[in-house]
Amino acid sequence: MTVGLVLGLAIGLGLATTARGLLAPRESLQLRLSELDNPADGDHARTRRDRLGRSAAAAFKHFGLRKQMVQADLRAAGRSLEQFTIAKLAMLTLGAGLPVGVWIATWAAQVWISPALVVLASTSTAGLLFFAPDLALREEARKRRRELRHQVCIYLDLVGLHLSGGAGMERALQSSANQGTAWGFVEIQRALGQAELTNEQPWEALDKLGRELGAADLEELAAWLSLAGKSGAPVGSSLHVKARGLRELALNEAETAAQQATERMSLPVVLLFSGFLGLVGYPAIAAIAVA
Repeated sequence: MTVGLVLGLAIGLGLATTARGLLAPRESLQLRLSELDNPADGDHARTRRDRLGRSAAAAFKHFGLRKQMVQADLRAAGRSLEQFTIAKLAMLTLGAGLPVGVWIATWAAQVWISPALVVLASTSTAGLLFFAPDLALREEARKRRRELRHQVCIYLDLVGLHLSGGAGMERALQSSANQGTAWGFVEIQRALGQAELTNEQPWEALDKLGRELGAADLEELAAWLSLAGKSGAPVGSSLHVKARGLRELALNEAETAAQQATERMSLPVVLLFSGFLGLVGYPAIAAIAVA
């Protein structure tokens, strides 16, 4: 009776979740208007998978998916909120279903396990796996921000060269951004292009981009350019100095990461050496024990 009830509840919950994903609620007018600004994204957003992702995002909003740091990590990693919530939903389903599957297999083998224990295991596993995509997203965003730091260094050198050639600040910023094809350069190009259309200062656009990406380097650069633009001081040589400072910072971080990786590798070596000593010394220890 208990087995049938649990299986019925699981099947009913699965069917309800599937129906909720396939028959998504009516979308808001604001979302439809935002799709007009980017038709390609609008076509992609109308797929069943993205509708399911938006429904999951609305359901998971109380778990911090709308926090600024999560949005900045998604922006830096180049992932959408729908993809992120689908990954969390998949891990949640896997964590909840794995103990149930093991329980069904043991029940078929006539091995009794308490349903309360299965429910506890499903809840614990689902809770742990639910936050696994957050860790992966944070690490991916951290790597992308490190890449952005190197790209900002190159960008500063290019801006300094354009300023040395007699170009103005705004022209130097835009021309330097057009020289690169990496994702950081593309983001800077887009931000400066929007600033030009809205008659906004370029350093304000860079500051906004830095806050969106969670990149402190861009925010510091924007503040420094704002100060230089208001004072009218020559900044060509200072840009190279700032780029050199960012390179030294990136080099120090790389050395720190290498040292941490070396320390992590010492534990497997110690365990391997301990196993080797145990393997070599076992015959002598066994002979002494027998004697």
